[in-house]
Amino acid sequence: VNMAARMMSATKQYGVTILLSQAVEELLSSPARAKLRHLDTVYVKGSSVSQRIFTYDARHRGVDFFLFERSPEQADLDAELYTPMIWENDQDLRAMRQHVTDEFAKKFKEGKDLYLSGEWKEAIQVLQDADDIMITTVLEEGYIDYNPDDIDGRIFDRRNTTEEISRLRGDLGDGGCKCLIAYMQKRN
Repeated sequence: VNMAARMMSATKQYGVTILLSQAVEELLSSPARAKLRHLDTVYVKGSSVSQRIFTYDARHRGVDFFLFERSPEQADLDAELYTPMIWENDQDLRAMRQHVTDEFAKKFKEGKDLYLSGEWKEAIQVLQDADDIMITTVLEEGYIDYNPDDIDGRIFDRRNTTEEISRLRGDLGDGGCKCLIAYMQKRN
């Protein structure tokens, strides 16, 4: 119960909607585990054992859910026919992950690895680049409605700290990147 409560409160800290402990990750099927992103390695209060934490990147804004087009009977049947390949085949799960590109995943992993190895200056730059990749994908692929004239190139100007641009970067970018960057900047 303590771990679940800590994980629940950490979702806000990491800016993600789903956060899983290493213990939960180990219970999942290989296809499900492949869809998780290792966010950080932490020490839980009262323990000297490191704990990896994971997220399942899912965004509901801009998703046209297929499930809403199914009857309750069809949804029940689909649930009964569940297979581990649901992570690859389910239209709703795929749509909620459309903002996670291979380029982003690779760049985030590089930044996280630099962070975990203590190379914080380099990690900050790489994680900022990963966040920009996420924002670019969300904007260019049309997952949300926006007027490009309203934000122009300002959203990628890291010196622009106006409320509007900061809010947009927060809404469109990656919570995990922002959390790790803020942690390193505060302690560097």
